[in-house]
Amino acid sequence: MTREFDPKKSYLTLKAHEKMIAYVSFRFPIDGNLSGKEGVIKISSFNRPYGGGQLTLTFIVDTEGNETLKHELDGLFNRISDASIRSKLGASFEKVVKVSLDDLAHMQSWYVEEVSIHFRSFEERANVLIEERLIPALKNVLGIDFENVEWWPENLVQRPLSNTEIAEHPSVKQLFKRWFSLR
Repeated sequence: MTREFDPKKSYLTLKAHEKMIAYVSFRFPIDGNLSGKEGVIKISSFNRPYGGGQLTLTFIVDTEGNETLKHELDGLFNRISDASIRSKLGASFEKVVKVSLDDLAHMQSWYVEEVSIHFRSFEERANVLIEERLIPALKNVLGIDFENVEWWPENLVQRPLSNTEIAEHPSVKQLFKRWFSLR
C-alpha cells in the first residue's frame, strides 16, 4: 500500500533539519513609530557537493495576530527580488526563491517568510558574504536596521521551550536566544 505524499509535511520536515549558521535581529518602523517592531532572521546554509549552494533566510516577526501588519510585511518582503539584490551579491549570485511559511502552517500571531538565495559558487566565507554583502543588500532594499549577526555555535543542542517561557518572551530576539539555548 502506498501512502499519500504530503508536500506541506515534507517541506516542514526539511525546515526542521536545516543547518543553521547564524541569526540577526532587525527593526522596522510601523505606524509612525520610529522605534518600530522587532524581528529575527534565521540564516541557514546548504552547500552543494559540486560547489555553490544557498543561504536560506527565515524572517520571523511576532505580529500579535495583527492581519494588517502581516499584509504590510508581505509588501516589505516582496521588495526582495533577483533584480533588487543582484548588484550587491556579485557574479556568483544565481536567484532568489521565496516561500511564505505562513501559507504552509498558518500561525496567527507570527509572520514567517523564507527567502532562499542561490549561488553558483561561494566565492568567499559565509561570514564575509553575509556581513559584508547580504545584510547591506537587505538594508538597502528593505530600508530596515539590522543588529550585528550572531553566529551559531557548532554542535549546539536545541532544547524545547515550555509554554511559560514562550508566553514570557520580552522580545523576539530574546525568545530566539532562549529557544536555541543562548541566553
